[in-house]
Amino acid sequence: MKKAISYLALLALCPAAASAISRGAVDLRVTAAYNIGGTTPMGLPAEIRKIRSYNPDAHFAVSVDAARMVSEKWGLALGAGYETVGMETGISARNYHLTMNILAGNATGTRTGYFTGNIKNTTNISYISIPLTAVFRPVRDWRFDAGVYFAVAVDREFTGLVHSGQIRETPMHAAIGIDCAEYDYSSDLSRFDYGLTIAASRRVFRGLGVRAGLQWGLESVLRKSVRKIDMNTYNVYLNVGLDYTF
Repeated sequence: MKKAISYLALLALCPAAASAISRGAVDLRVTAAYNIGGTTPMGLPAEIRKIRSYNPDAHFAVSVDAARMVSEKWGLALGAGYETVGMETGISARNYHLTMNILAGNATGTRTGYFTGNIKNTTNISYISIPLTAVFRPVRDWRFDAGVYFAVAVDREFTGLVHSGQIRETPMHAAIGIDCAEYDYSSDLSRFDYGLTIAASRRVFRGLGVRAGLQWGLESVLRKSVRKIDMNTYNVYLNVGLDYTF
């Protein structure tokens, strides 16, 4: 239902944009892209000893924006989009502070402490995003965008599986062996994100173009006030795809 509402919100923008185009006020562009990157700390913490695996999964973005040129080469663009970001990662950790539900091991139940062993983490977040960018067109077939974006999460998942390790509540406590455990920090994820965005597009046939862009989040995805993992994590994603300018 949330995704359907998101798509309808995008479609609702099209009649207004089309009306503006008919008056010669703006150029309308529709974009479809693939997101690859990570929701990650800036620099790996010392507690993460090794990245064992990385899977970007299939994460896509669709958007529409309207650009008004104020001179031959410069303009402003405002857009709206629906996008998903995320990844699956496997890591080896040492003294990594976690709250988890132990399913099998020397003990069971919820424990908080310092974990040493292996973790497989899954992150999936869906956003409604609003980019505001400056537009630069040095020549007819090239377009460059740079600016900021604001986003609201409509779906949030941050879960993990823990295995083959041990946890100590404090360095003074005895270690508890863990065969299998899990955690779910989805409710710890912020509902809002903002950051910087840059992109380049090259027209290849009539209104059709190829594009590449980067979004760099400036807000920690894990909220500081409630999170059970003591680190800041940010959305950093490259997107590549196609656009069409009407």
